[in-house]
Amino acid sequence: MAVPSGPAVVLTREAEDNLPLVRELASRGVPVREIVCMATRWLEPADIPADPAAVAFTSRRGVRGLLRLPQHARLLSGKPGPLVCAIGGATADALRESGFPAGVIAEPPSGESLARVLTARLPPGARVVLVRGNLRAGGMDQELERAGFVLLPVVVYENLAPDIPAVAPFPVAAVLAAAPSAARRLLGANPWLTNASFVAIGATTEKALRDLGVRSVATVGPGFGAWVTALCEACKAAKTPEKR
Repeated sequence: MAVPSGPAVVLTREAEDNLPLVRELASRGVPVREIVCMATRWLEPADIPADPAAVAFTSRRGVRGLLRLPQHARLLSGKPGPLVCAIGGATADALRESGFPAGVIAEPPSGESLARVLTARLPPGARVVLVRGNLRAGGMDQELERAGFVLLPVVVYENLAPDIPAVAPFPVAAVLAAAPSAARRLLGANPWLTNASFVAIGATTEKALRDLGVRSVATVGPGFGAWVTALCEACKAAKTPEKR
């Protein structure tokens, strides 16, 4: 991939996920460089628990992964059905677009936030299905178990590390990091990017970046518009000579 001539926005998600953002940024004249740090392998769990009190989705990929399975209708469409929960707005958007709107949206997107809402809605010992990938972050299990819920993990995808290139330094306006795993992989292969400015999607990714030594981190919510705004502002700032 050719290196952009000006300070570029670096995108780290899978190419399919990046595509709408690449198009929008290009329409605004924002240079983009993709360094893909995430890959997905879909899994088929051996069993889907029956009749949980709640089903919590921890990511958009979790939504896609479960809806690929024929058992998803039995899990989500019972009468009465479980309380459908989304960890954050992006996951809630994916559920709504799929026809299963969330009854609970945990904001901020954390185990503590979800546990607080579920404690007010469900009795102690309630069974909660967690639809997720193979990697865990943010201490969600501990928070929910501490609140007295019985957790039933359903792992529907594996988060894989692609072959991440070590690239020569180039001018960077900002790096968009969507997950702690992507941040770790990117900086492991390209430690010079520790000095770059990052835009983190969510507080968990922000914490991971700061733990990795990144000092300049702006945190944004899950909305596509918020990402575009933050990245365009970063690009504009990178092109503006610093006032003395």
